[in-house]
Amino acid sequence: MQQPPAKDGPPPGEDAVSSSEVRQSPEEILAYWTPERMAEAKPREILLPSPREEPDREPGDN
Repeated sequence: MQQPPAKDGPPPGEDAVSSSEVRQSPEEILAYWTPERMAEAKPREILLPSPREEPDREPGDN
């Protein structure tokens, strides 16, 4: 069961995740990506979360 997205982002302690259903066959997807479309495609920007500090530790402690 899907839940509506949170208005203020994911709850504390949870990472945001997105997904989608693929409705095209592999053949349809391959047919879409013509040489012209591939030449004009731009990479998607991927934003990675910053590493979280453990609250009981000081930065640099191992």
